Amino acid sequence: MGAPELESLFPGLRNSGYQITSRQADHPNCIGWALYSTLYFDPSGSIMGGYYWPPGIRRDDSLEAWTELFALHNYTECAESTLEPDSEKIAIYGGPDGDPWHVARQLGSGSWTSKLNKLEDIEHPTLDALVGADYVGVIRTMKRPREGKRG
Repeated sequence: MGAPELESLFPGLRNSGYQITSRQADHPNCIGWALYSTLYFDPSGSIMGGYYWPPGIRRDDSLEAWTELFALHNYTECAESTLEPDSEKIAIYGGPDGDPWHVARQLGSGSWTSKLNKLEDIEHPTLDALVGADYVGVIRTMKRPREGKRG
């Protein structure tokens, strides 16, 4: 897609200092990207269709379901998105309907990384860079202990 097209979808990227870090790809989606997985997480899909949702997690796109999913991976809710060197954080963005639409993962530098659905992966210095018509803002922040040299 490239920078002009991304910036038309996400106007906050303009002048934000973001970088495209990899090309378009079908897998993973933003949840898989945040969890260092190659899976495309979708509560309505099945692993046979190339999509995955963990057993025991409610099968919907509610904030509660996404919170349960990340809790399964040792994330707990936190109040701040600021960098904590010993923690790895995620930020869940809500859409116009109030349900989760996207998740970004914080890097060790304090910047954020996002897989923009089937578009490119990007690194963006702030969470506000993705706020716009589709992502109305961060609705939950979670963290877990940072393992080794990740992110």
